[in-house]
Amino acid sequence: MKKINIRRMLGAALAGAFALSGCGGTAGSTDIAGVHTMTAEEYVQAAANALENAESFEANFTAEISMDGSGTVSTNAKVAMQREPLQARVDIQHDFGDASQTSNIYLEEKNETVNLYMNYDKQWTEMTLSPEDAMNHIRIYDTADNMVSLLSAAKDWQMEDAEGNIVTVTAEIPSEKVYAVEENGKYFQLAGMSGLSETYYQNIGALTAEFRFDWKTGQPISYKIDFAKALESVTNNVLEELNGGVMDKGVTVEKYLISSEITQLDDVESIEIPEAVKSDAINYEKEISLLENSGKP
Repeated sequence: MKKINIRRMLGAALAGAFALSGCGGTAGSTDIAGVHTMTAEEYVQAAANALENAESFEANFTAEISMDGSGTVSTNAKVAMQREPLQARVDIQHDFGDASQTSNIYLEEKNETVNLYMNYDKQWTEMTLSPEDAMNHIRIYDTADNMVSLLSAAKDWQMEDAEGNIVTVTAEIPSEKVYAVEENGKYFQLAGMSGLSETYYQNIGALTAEFRFDWKTGQPISYKIDFAKALESVTNNVLEELNGGVMDKGVTVEKYLISSEITQLDDVESIEIPEAVKSDAINYEKEISLLENSGKP
């Protein structure tokens, strides 16, 4: 079965949008060390091209969430991924103030299915899934695809500043694009609110995203976006429906900041799963199947 390359689809859409709008030229460009740089739109297009053509990457992911004044909970992950065949490793740490929890995930594609190995509470488990279902477990950590999705949805690009070899560009994610962006990146997964219907995303307001690029080449470096207001609106829309349309007091989300930095693009070696992981992993599907078969005459 032929796979659909989401990065290339979004990249093509992004290129088409720029062509139709006539973006480009020198508007918004600046000088760094006496060298004339690209425009904001040219940086975005260069980054999108690099991301859509990359077959592997490594990244550092961070999410910080604070709701109803209860303090900040953070998630940090180190990510490595290859596209063909799909291989991935994600090492995750959740910090809850005075406590923390770690987990690890491996993906390994074989014969059009993906073996997912997950370490939770010091026990490895194994599942066999379709590539799409397997990726849904780690979609929020897929920096390359998610950055292309954000670049494609954003508008009103503004050059902010340059520091060293890095250019910062900001843009707006329109209200009507937030659902598609969240659905692609599963950003609300950590808050337990991903996978909802688009009806809960009505009138949630625009978001501001920040991107950093290499000032010479436009190579993507990082993105950052605060989903606080969007998460607050969606959560309260759900609560209002559950309460029969009556809403005395809703949830306040002070912060839901997602950021991810690409540390290596298109230069990741094979991601090997240790044999100890494979041998220790419990496959509950197989265990149940063995139990069911053992009771048959």
